[in-house]
Amino acid sequence: MIISRIRRREPNRPAPVVPQPKPAAADQWGGFKAKQPQRQSAEKRLESDNTDPRWQHEAKEMKVTHDLDEVDDDVEKDATLLEWRAPEHEHHPKNVVWFAVLAAGITAIVGIMLFIFTNILGAISVGLIGGLMYYLAQQKPRIVRYRIMLDGIALNNILYHWEDLAAFNVIYEPDETKTVILRSAKRFSPYLHMEVGDADPVVIREVLMEYVTEDQTIQEPIADIIARRLGF
Repeated sequence: MIISRIRRREPNRPAPVVPQPKPAAADQWGGFKAKQPQRQSAEKRLESDNTDPRWQHEAKEMKVTHDLDEVDDDVEKDATLLEWRAPEHEHHPKNVVWFAVLAAGITAIVGIMLFIFTNILGAISVGLIGGLMYYLAQQKPRIVRYRIMLDGIALNNILYHWEDLAAFNVIYEPDETKTVILRSAKRFSPYLHMEVGDADPVVIREVLMEYVTEDQTIQEPIADIIARRLGF
């Protein structure tokens, strides 16, 4: 009798999975380095003009003033590292349904305040809030001129100096929000917002990192999130 011996084949085992280290939070920006060192190029422009007494006076004025209307335009231009324009907030056009829902909601709340709680003052307050919401919903946002300068951040002609700013975070979610939030170094000062618009958020972040600490724990205020959810 012939006994055939068949060698058992070892089952195919998957290759061991080697755990990969998680990228750091800052790696979401791809470790981008600005193609042009904006700070260095601006400083060179300033050095070329520093023999002009008028220019020297205006440059010193910019270090202490918050009103850029008091600084000559050529000095502002030399001290600007990055500039862009964007609406002060994202605009969501409202349709008839949105206004109808707003009117119905305000009317219902006013009715509850009057007939259930007999709170006339509360009903008037809700009515005024509804009127304000109706007014704001029809307003288009202003276009703001944003600048990152050698001495600070400028919104239109208001300059916020670097020593007054503690940290920043770029929140960039194209379908949600595109904004830069800067935390003030002063305890009771509000956060400063810079809308990104069509500008490059990576370049903005890179330039800001030369002057301010990045803190990715800074998030949008709840009020801003609620306003965006409501369509404002």
